[in-house]
Amino acid sequence: MKPPHSPAIRTLLRGICKRCPRCGQGPLFRKWYTLFDRCPECDLEYQPRDGDNWGFMYLGTAFVTGILAVGILLLTPPNLWIGRVVLLVAAVVALGGTLPNRKGFAIAFDYVIRRHWDDADTSGPPEPVDAPTQERDPQ
Repeated sequence: MKPPHSPAIRTLLRGICKRCPRCGQGPLFRKWYTLFDRCPECDLEYQPRDGDNWGFMYLGTAFVTGILAVGILLLTPPNLWIGRVVLLVAAVVALGGTLPNRKGFAIAFDYVIRRHWDDADTSGPPEPVDAPTQERDPQ
């Protein structure tokens, strides 16, 4: 399979595959959902600022829930209770089973954003840019 042309797409695919977004070699997770602080291969700090990917995780959960809602509308079960049980199992599998992949995607997305803004290797918020000052010429 040919690698994607865009470095951003390649980075996001690394996140979905639960690999380091920078090098693609180091794992993101120590256990099923226990995140390493840094990549063991390239030393990238995965979450330099806590909370940067909470919003994206929320949107990812809403997206999966939306897919389930569309499924409910399109498929009519022969029995209401069977439909509820199938929906519950599908929700647990879809939301729980994809949680590490969605978290990896969120970390990779955050890395792409930080790299775009030349902030990929810092551990804190970017420094504010001072406004240029005008100096008066003594005449």
